[in-house]
This record gives sequence, structure tokens and C-alpha cells, in this order.
Amino acid sequence: MFSKHFFHGLFSGIMAAIAAIIYNRVYFFATEADFSRLINAGTMISSNLIVCLLFSIAYFFFIKLFRIKRTIFFHFIISILSFAAVIIPISISLPLDVKNPELFPGLAVPLVFFPALAWFTLKPLFEPVEK
Repeated sequence: MFSKHFFHGLFSGIMAAIAAIIYNRVYFFATEADFSRLINAGTMISSNLIVCLLFSIAYFFFIKLFRIKRTIFFHFIISILSFAAVIIPISISLPLDVKNPELFPGLAVPLVFFPALAWFTLKPLFEPVEK
């Protein structure tokens, strides 16, 4: 039973990491702002995998505790947490030698939503829709 949730988190993390790396490259070519010292491929891959696996572990325990409308409530919680996490990249003070620090939120804020979007997108593949 848990393996289904584990693979859901794993594949969601991989999908979110790929999307984050692509977005990072597109953002770099559009703005020529290089934040690779702060956000690089390794941090994007590891953070997306960890967050998606945490979503799956939390969902596994959430469905054990609740029986009615559990998916809707859990998706609501993930959405609220994702919007609350936007404050993290906005509040980071960058080192003084970073060029174009005002462009950092444009890169980091969308990256916050990638794990949730990937988890929501792949959810129907791992669990049938609740009625």
C-alpha cells in the first residue's frame, strides 16, 4: 500500500525537478541573471524530491486518519502550504556580489509551486478519483 504512495512522490519529484531545471534555463536565457550559486540543479532536484516524498508520506497518514473527503482536504492543505512558502524566496537577503538581485523572486517563486503541481498532476495515475 505504501509503495504506491512512495512511487507517486518519487515520480512527482522527478517531474517537478525536470520542470524546475527547464524553467531555470529559460529564465536564465530570458533575463541573463545567473543565480546558480544559490539555486543549482542539485538543489532543485533534491528539494523537489524531498518535498514530493513528504507530500506522499503525509498523504499516506492522512488517508489513514480521515475517511471522508480526504483528498480534497489534503489538496487544500498542500495549496495553502505552497502559497505560504512563497514568503521564503521573497524574504531571502542575497549576498551583495549577486548581480540583479531584484530578479531572484521571479526565478524562485514559481519554483515553489512545482512540487505541488507535479503531485496534483500525477495523482490520478496512482489513485482513482474519489466520489
